[in-house]
Amino acid sequence: MELKSSHIWLMVIASTFFWGSNFNAGHAVAADVTPLTAAAERFAIALVLFWAIRFFFGAAESQLSKRDAFILVPLGVIGVFGFNYAFFTALHTTSALNAALIMALSPLVSTLLSVLLLNVKIRLYQYIGMLIAFIGVTFVITGGHFSMLHTAIGDLWMLLACGVWSLYSVGSKKFAPHIPPLQFARWTVSIGAIALIIAAIVIEQPFNAIGQLSLQTHSILMYMGVCGSVLAYIYWLRGVFFLGPEKSAIAFNLVPVFTLLVSLAFGSIPNAVQVLGMLLVLAGVLTSSGWKPKALTNA
Repeated sequence: MELKSSHIWLMVIASTFFWGSNFNAGHAVAADVTPLTAAAERFAIALVLFWAIRFFFGAAESQLSKRDAFILVPLGVIGVFGFNYAFFTALHTTSALNAALIMALSPLVSTLLSVLLLNVKIRLYQYIGMLIAFIGVTFVITGGHFSMLHTAIGDLWMLLACGVWSLYSVGSKKFAPHIPPLQFARWTVSIGAIALIIAAIVIEQPFNAIGQLSLQTHSILMYMGVCGSVLAYIYWLRGVFFLGPEKSAIAFNLVPVFTLLVSLAFGSIPNAVQVLGMLLVLAGVLTSSGWKPKALTNA
């Protein structure tokens, strides 16, 4: 069955909504559950779903070699374990919108890492876009009080999360381009999930804590596991396949917008500095991507 372009775009937009609302969801459970336990439950759910999809709906896949294991294990630990520990830790002391805006820098950080790891050349407009986005994130992190450098520790954790996610993304291109994306996602999620579960058991001994969590907290973590981890990735990969990475990457800029809209829906009003920071981050990322309005492109 051939999918229409509109259906593909709906999938891509749905994935950005799931990712954007993940920040709101993570912030909502931050007071009730520790970072490792939250991440372990979320990815235990994702782990089961990814393998269920593989066994019931999966087609033939690439044969992985022993060398691939030495690639997938560190990438899974970095991209899933590292990112999610930093992500949930960040949301204890920063807002969902701040976290989403900082994470919006990931395409730019990935570009810089691509220079180091993939020998990619950066053009002038990309440097300009990076500078604009950096100024925007500086507004978000400092709250506009540049002389006081008022920075929440959660913002620094989110910068770390952005960095390790970008390293995961670029690392997949350098070391695992031969592995199909969905297969790569399933294996790295599985490895990261197992690492999170083991770390949670050893460090936090979460079984009593999990049993005491409210149904609402479990439901939020279920949403993050099903929608924010599995469906978002599948929909995004489908969009990249049909639309190409360039068009899909522009849609990624909707992530902080959806975080803002969900925050507004739950009564959290951003301040003027956050709104200004968001606009600058979006403008910087769009500039760096080389995107132009269609009217200018055809002029």
